[in-house]
Amino acid sequence: MAKRVRMVIQFLLLAFVIGATVVLIGAGGGSTKITKVTSQLAPRSAKTLSNQYQKSNTATVFLHGYNGGAYSTNYLINQAEKAGAAQKALVVHVYKNGVMAFKGYWQKSIQNPMVQIVFQDSHATQKTQIYWLHQALVQLKAKYGVQKYNAVGHSLGSNDIVNQALKYGKDRKLPTLNKIVTIAGPFDGLTGYLNAETESQVKQLAAKPVRFTRHFSEMLKYRKNFPQNVQLLNVVGDTNDGYNNDGYVGVASARSVRYLLRNKLAKYREEFYSGANAAHCSLNKNPKVAQAMISFLW
Repeated sequence: MAKRVRMVIQFLLLAFVIGATVVLIGAGGGSTKITKVTSQLAPRSAKTLSNQYQKSNTATVFLHGYNGGAYSTNYLINQAEKAGAAQKALVVHVYKNGVMAFKGYWQKSIQNPMVQIVFQDSHATQKTQIYWLHQALVQLKAKYGVQKYNAVGHSLGSNDIVNQALKYGKDRKLPTLNKIVTIAGPFDGLTGYLNAETESQVKQLAAKPVRFTRHFSEMLKYRKNFPQNVQLLNVVGDTNDGYNNDGYVGVASARSVRYLLRNKLAKYREEFYSGANAAHCSLNKNPKVAQAMISFLW
């Protein structure tokens, strides 16, 4: 009984968070505009990458979720470096005063560079976060010559990445989107959070949501903008507490991106993780998830 009460409290808390944060793509409201872009680069030797991985100039962008920060993606980045698959090159700080600061190391010959994006205001509306992400990607192409990019998102960061591609997919100022890794994305909000079906039953169900949230319905309108030839790895967690969720996001909601981007992707791969290490704030620190990400991207 106590466990069920705790689950309901978590549900109500996240309902408040997402209700306050996830704003429809086309909705109005003030955004914190980027007023200045700075670059602080330090000379550093490029890392020697392992020969077991494919090497290219494609940048991989990492984005945290609501109430997150650099710590949300540090583990994934560190594991990629430790494996010799990629190298961290830049941290992009987006400050509340509208300044976007690029800090780190860059040279044209860098291979498999990773770019970590950190929002100082991690509670900003999703419309604002999508705008910030878009501006960062535009600058990566204009300032650093990035022509192609991958994107890794945790929680609402996954939504930001997909929504940015839906809204700005035809923008020629952007580098070309190559691959996406979404981890615990609440694409259809909190639908299915307290689902009583077993995990095996949920896996066999169609990815089409039983009920579309307003936000999900709005995303569907932008499907025509989504770029071609994109591959997506979708990571879904279930804590096995009997309610088919990762402690915050329902399995059905996390899987709904498959329906959203049906017939739009060159490749879709879905991976389930169960138990304590599949909790919402543990998936992005799960060694198996990190390995799956590395294998998928490089």
